[in-house]
Amino acid sequence: MKALIPLALLFAGSASAGSLALDNNVRILTLNGEPVESYSRQFNLGEGTQVISVRYDALFETSSEHHDFVRSGIQVIKFEAESGQQYMISAPKLRWEQARDYAEDPSFNLTNSRGENIDHRMWSRDELLVELLGRQ
Repeated sequence: MKALIPLALLFAGSASAGSLALDNNVRILTLNGEPVESYSRQFNLGEGTQVISVRYDALFETSSEHHDFVRSGIQVIKFEAESGQQYMISAPKLRWEQARDYAEDPSFNLTNSRGENIDHRMWSRDELLVELLGRQ
């Protein structure tokens, strides 16, 4: 019986955990300071503060023989995850020319499973460094 209690607690915790999905052109680099697999699309979240580094990353066919990768700089997103919620980080669907401009100053949408926007803060890596150094 004693062995069943820890097992039940393990499953109770995992059932209440949230999840995060990524749109096609969003790549996650770290989740709460930990590196993640390059092209994973789904992640488990604990309850509470989440800090995620992401970038816009898209491949465009510019002609029948040429392709172009469009990548943004790293953006850091911070939000509060609730138990059992499903979240999605998305970027707009863009044409090649638009994507090149967007990558200079990207913004990402964070929504829940009902499509509602979730409050979050977002910084470029440089903005975050300035904010952190300004606190000292």
